[in-house]
Parts: sequence; C-alpha cells; structure tokens
Amino acid sequence: DRFSIAIGELEYDDQFMAILSYDGRFPQPWSRVDVDREIADIGYLRLTEYNDPVPVALSNEGDVYTLLGEQTDWSKIAGTGILSEDADGRGDVYELLIDGSLCYILGRSRQIYSRNDLNEWKMLSLEREGRPGYEAEYFGAAELLADGRIIVAGTSRPARDASGLLPDRTGMNQQELMQFFQERMRQRARQAQPEYRLYLFHDGKFHQLEMPSDLAPRDIHVDPMGRIWIVGVDGLILRGRPEDGFGRLDFHGDTETLHSATWFQGELIVASGYMLHRFDGHRLTPLKPKLNDPFRNRNTPTPMKLQTVGDVMFYFDYKHGVCRWDGESWDWIDIPPALLERDFKGLPTP
Repeated sequence: DRFSIAIGELEYDDQFMAILSYDGRFPQPWSRVDVDREIADIGYLRLTEYNDPVPVALSNEGDVYTLLGEQTDWSKIAGTGILSEDADGRGDVYELLIDGSLCYILGRSRQIYSRNDLNEWKMLSLEREGRPGYEAEYFGAAELLADGRIIVAGTSRPARDASGLLPDRTGMNQQELMQFFQERMRQRARQAQPEYRLYLFHDGKFHQLEMPSDLAPRDIHVDPMGRIWIVGVDGLILRGRPEDGFGRLDFHGDTETLHSATWFQGELIVASGYMLHRFDGHRLTPLKPKLNDPFRNRNTPTPMKLQTVGDVMFYFDYKHGVCRWDGESWDWIDIPPALLERDFKGLPTP
C-alpha cells in the first residue's frame, strides 16, 4: 500500500520534477516534494531510527533525497553528474539498489557508490577511460543477489567522431549533397557497434559472465528461487545463475523489446513497449484481464516498470499512472489533479 513516483518537465534550462509518495494507511495518502533535478530512480530504505521504510530518490546528477516525513535529507555524491557545478567528467548516475539500510548507486564510467543508513557515500568503482575506440563503459540494469553480490549489465559505445559530420556546401548541388550524406551513412554502418557485457561485482572486483556482446539487456530480475532473468532488445530473455551460466529462451515473434520483468504468482510477467505479457518458458501471451478502461485511454498501455511486493504486482505506466494487480483484477490509483500541477498549492480539504 506504499509507493513513490516522480513526474515532471525536463527542459534543459528549467528542470523540474515532483516526487509523489503514496501511503495507503492514511485517509489522505499523498505527499509531494519538488526538486529541480531529473529523478532517475526511486526505492525504499529501512533506516535505524525509523520503524517504516522511507522513500529515497536519486537524480542523474548524483543528488540523493531521503524523504523523512516532514523533512528531506539531501546528499550529493561529489563529482557526479553533467550539469552540477562539481561535475568532473565522470558522468551521470541512474541506478539505485537497496538492501535494508544499505544503498548502492551505479552509473556511467563504471561508477559504483555505497552508503549505509545516512552515513557518508563511499566510492567502490570508477573508470573514466574506455578501451581504445570506445567511450567509458556505463552500468545500466543491475540487481542485488541474496549473498550481497551485484549483477550488472555494462555497455561500451563507440567513441563519437565529430569530424566530417557536415559538408562544406559551397559549390555542391543537390545530387552531390545527397551523395555525401549517403557515404556518411555507409561509413557509420561500418563503424563498430555497441558492446554489452554482464558482470558480478563483489569486494571491489568485477567478474565477467559469459554473454554474447550483441545482446542488449534492459532489466534484470531475481525470482524467489534465486534464478536470474535478463530481458531486453529483440525479445531477449536469458535465464540462469552465475555459477551455471545463462541460456537464451527463444519464443515465436521474438522481436519485441522487453523493458521490465517481475515474478508474480509462479510465472514471469514482462512488459514490452505497448503490452504486458506472461512468459511460460516457451512463449509470450497477453496478460489477462487486459487494462480495459476506455474512458481513460488505458486500452493502450505504455509500460515503464513492473514490481511485485508480496502478493500484489505494481504496474507503472508512462502515461496512465499506477495500477495494482492481484492476479484477477486491476486497481488503478487515482492521482489528484492538483498533484500533477507544477504550481502546487496543496490538496483540497476533504
């Protein structure tokens, strides 16, 4: 009965996001905190001095907002980000992993930081330089394993070559201009493609796991049996364990990009760009009953994230908000319109 989301407007020169927290134990369940950063991830911490879990939000600049009831604890990981005054070139961060009071943050340039409770942040990993011809590797999808290890997907993109992108149009006719751009497109097609890797991180060391470098993960999920599921581009579904390796599970029509996965009531539920699916180990089938509220335009889902808490699955949608599913019916959480306004003046009195 508790969750937090971030909504907002991400103009380059006027960023704004509102962190909305919902606590179903109270008659008025909503609270809001405004920040002038882009929120990249949200989770819940169990702090020593608090009985209930508290929301914590991470900005891509390395700001960490811990929502402690009426007050907000703010901390900043020095050097991170792009727009921050103290940014030193290591880049942004965007992945938050939490185990009780222990929090990890991951990002570009192989950044990994940790903090226990509300103590100081510790840097566990940072590599600013990529291998020749590639930018610094960045960490995306990640998950904590039961033994404290982190499984993380890394991406290495070819270094950008800004030379010769635009021609000198002097004296060039339309046909010559078209030929120039066609040749540039052929050159780019011949350039190296991004490479993807899978790692285990523990005690400051990385151990690379076997995975074809052309597979692009989008989400990692650990089911109750300890099996690791990796979903991603072109219908990627991998299943396995670090000690045994990972096998790809193919299915009919495996061209969907799968963005998120969770284990619910004995099966894997996955989200593509426009639908929720069941996966039985051999095929994807639409999750039923479907979202079917035509008055709110919810017949066309735009999934963002799936997450299971106990016997309830939370579904977060880019356009339509938050919904809970108990395996039989959907329960949409109505968000008061006042909470969605940038100029928030408070909620009306019941």
